[in-house]
Order: sequence, then C-alpha cells, then structure tokens
Amino acid sequence: MDGNDAGTAQRVHELRIGLESSQPLSTPPGPLREVLDGSLPGWRIDTLLTDDSELWLIRGRVDEHVGTPEYARRAHTLVQEILTTGVASRAEADLPVTAFGRSVDALRSSDAAEFPPGSEVRRWARDAIRCDDAWSIEPTRGAGIRIGHPDTGYTVHPRLGRDALDLETDRDLIDDDDDALDPLMDPDHSPWPLPFPGHGTTTASVMAGQGTEERGIVGVAPGSRVVPLRAVESVVQLFDSDVARAVDHARSTGCDLVSISVGGKGFFGLRAAIQRAVDAGMLVMAAAGNNVRIVVAPASYPNCLAVAATGPDGQPWPESSRGRAVDVSAPGWGVHVAGYEWVDGTPHASVFRSSGSSYAVAHVAGAAALWLAHHGPEALRARYGAGLQDAFRRVLVTAGSRVPEGWDAGDFGSGIVDAAGLLAATLPSPDDTIPRRGGAVDAPITRLAAMVNESETDLETALAGWFGLAGPELRSTVARFEGELAFHLVEEPALRASILSGSRTRAARIGVPASCSPAFAATFL
Repeated sequence: MDGNDAGTAQRVHELRIGLESSQPLSTPPGPLREVLDGSLPGWRIDTLLTDDSELWLIRGRVDEHVGTPEYARRAHTLVQEILTTGVASRAEADLPVTAFGRSVDALRSSDAAEFPPGSEVRRWARDAIRCDDAWSIEPTRGAGIRIGHPDTGYTVHPRLGRDALDLETDRDLIDDDDDALDPLMDPDHSPWPLPFPGHGTTTASVMAGQGTEERGIVGVAPGSRVVPLRAVESVVQLFDSDVARAVDHARSTGCDLVSISVGGKGFFGLRAAIQRAVDAGMLVMAAAGNNVRIVVAPASYPNCLAVAATGPDGQPWPESSRGRAVDVSAPGWGVHVAGYEWVDGTPHASVFRSSGSSYAVAHVAGAAALWLAHHGPEALRARYGAGLQDAFRRVLVTAGSRVPEGWDAGDFGSGIVDAAGLLAATLPSPDDTIPRRGGAVDAPITRLAAMVNESETDLETALAGWFGLAGPELRSTVARFEGELAFHLVEEPALRASILSGSRTRAARIGVPASCSPAFAATFL
C-alpha cells in the first residue's frame, strides 16, 4: 500500500465534528473529554482556521465508512452528546451527502446524445457570455488576478497550459503539504461517492485555459492564474472543513476571488471562512448543484454567490439546481473542457464535453477576473472594502447579465452572465448595492430556506407543524439540529417531503431513517 492508498484508507473511517467555543479547547474541559473518550477513539482537537481561537475541529477514527447512513448517525449522535456538555455554543458534523443522482460518467460522457445541439463548437460557451467583446474592453484578459480554487488539485494538462497555474502558493489540504497535485486515482477503485479525478483541471481550464481554439481550451480569463487548492476527491464536499481551510488559505495568500465547483450540505466552519474572505474584499462564488434541484451549500449561503447552469441558446440545463438562492446562470451544459478519460484504469489527457454547474460558476469566475483586472483589485477594495462582493453582485445582476426570452428569474437568477456588459457597466456607489437574495440575516431558518427554495415564513410554519413547537422553543430546536436538518433535507427525500409538509403524522409513517440521531428522531416520533 503506497502513501496515498494508506491516507485514503484512514480518511474513509475518519469522523469530524466542528465546534464553536469562546473558551480554549486545545486542552478540552473534563465533560467534553469524557464524551470523546467514550465515543471517538484516538480523537484529537485543533483550531480550524488560522488566527481564529473560537472555531475547532475534532477528528477521530470510527468503524463506519464515510458516506454510509450508519456513519451519519454516529456523527449526528456525537454532536448531540457534545452539546449536552455545555462546552460548545455550536457543534456540527462535517460529513458528505451522496444523494446527487446520476454518476459522474454521465456528466462527462463522450456520447454526443448526452449534449444539446449547438454545443459541438468549442467556443460556444465563451460566445454565450460575450467573451471576445469583454476582451476588447480588458485586453490583458485578467492579468494579475489570482483565483483560489478548492477542488481535486491540479495536473499539468497539455491542453490547459502550465502558466495558467500558480504553483507557488498552491496547497494540499488533504495531505497537508505544499503540492496540490491531483493523484488521478482510478474512479473505478475510489472509495468516495461520485469520484471525478481531474475535476480541478476541467474547471480550471474553463477559467484560465491557455490552449488554442483548435487544440486545447481557451479560458474566459487566460491572463489570470488559478491557485490549486486540493480539498476534495469527488464532486461532493467530503469534508467541508478541508474546503474551509482551502478558502482560508486563498484569503491568507492574497487571492482575489474564490471559485468553488463542489457542494454539499454545508458546515458552519466553511461559512465562517467564506465570511472572512468576503470581509477581506474578496469575491466568493459556488456552483448551485446538480441533480438534486435544491441549491447545495456553500452556494446557498447568503455570503456566497450561487450560479446555475445553462446550455446553448440560453436554455436551462435540466439537471441544474435552481431556486431563489441562485444569483445568475452561465454555460454548464455540454461545455468543452480539458480533462482525463480513463482507458483500462489509465488516465489519458483529452478534450471532451462535460456538464455541470461546476462549469457555470467557472465561467462567472472568469468574468469576475476580467472585471477585477479592468478596474484594478486594489482600487476596488479601497472603494468598497468588505462590500466588494455586494457591489459586484449589483453589477452582475443588472448590466452584467442578459435575459433570454421566457427566462425564469425565480429559479435561475437574473439571467446569463454577460462579460462584456459586466465590464462596460458604471461602478455603483459604495452605498448602492444589492444584498444577496434570500436575506442577509445569519439565521438557521434563513439558510435552510435558501437551500430548499422556500420562503422563510413558509419553512418556519412547516417546521412548527413538524416539530410541534413555536416561538423561541422552535428557533432553539432548529438551531440545535441545523446541521442534521440540512443533511436530511438533501439526503433523505421522504423525510424532506415530510418536513416541508409540516405533518407529524406523515413523519411517523415514514419511520426513522438510519442516518438520524436518537435525539433528532425523538423530536418527531
């Protein structure tokens, strides 16, 4: 077993819990230590983010395999045991969801029938966002802009271009070293849900590819550079804590924006890392999700831009997540990318079509890099400070997007990104911004409502009926179970339907999913 295989074998049985506490936990108080000693053998606790003494991460090994209902139940149960100690003001399991439907092979199929008419031409997606016109306004094509990219890492793909990558400040958050090289594990032998080796390369090629039109991929902002941050091994966030630390690394090393082409149920530590980046004057955006319809985290967070996927002629991609949390859409259905095809267990560098909101957010990130380069990132930060993201959002959803005929703004945002319109627009005054749709209040019901595309009032009414609670008691219960609620809303369709119906009778009828903690199950049975 080589080092990479050994590390994988360890991670598939690693359990992680995030804590928020104002008291130092490097030496845990007795009650917390007793819980961990009894439930999580070989545990250790560390700070989650640099220069932050209130967010902590507990890790330990369990017999259950990551991604199974039994693993989720173990994690959710431990969270409730920790909360009973009173040591932490918040605790949440850091675990993946697997209910993303179709296999990744369907997203990157070479079968032309998988893709819409009009996607045969390699440059169709750039044309759809008026990229050439944007380059006329910004002839450096994003020079000097660095894009932090939490994903599967980088490869030196001949159709991407070595100069598209910043390998001086890259980081591997999985192996904890300074080389974010993607090991390109054979997907047929991966232990992870929805593995997509080379995914970081495919998405980077859309942002900053330096190939040619005939042989390779030309990115939206080929003058910019992508900072690879290896934080995942599939298209779902296996451990949001790794993505959180990747976002924090992008902030601490001076990246101008962060593009996240993965998603999951979310984690408050990731939300905190994104907020620190936004407060530092960075732009942060994420893919809305695929195949589950609801908008996954972190795209669903109010402090993160959410991007849905479209195809040629502006038609929405049928498998794209959608909802009121979406800010804008961009090409993601049948996009040409630089990546890898597997033959007899061996990766072969190639160019092929692929689909996913991963590529939609990559197009918006490329357009954002052009916008930052055009106005100057330092000048923009001086003008807007922590409000830069809201200022960008205002330009993006007004002059920076075009609206096709019959557009569904309630599900797919303001329109399809228009890079040329974005760059030509007059900058708004610092006081003239558009807060994120779905509200800016940092409250559990706000975040959950954005995820499931319900109004906060309707969701609160449904939760009140489902829990049989109201007022402060309801809000404290939702806060206590927010992480587990988010997990079930994504992972358990029957339970999601029950929750949104507000019917306790229906909840009792479906029974207790194997992923539920006993404490959560007791609230509705």
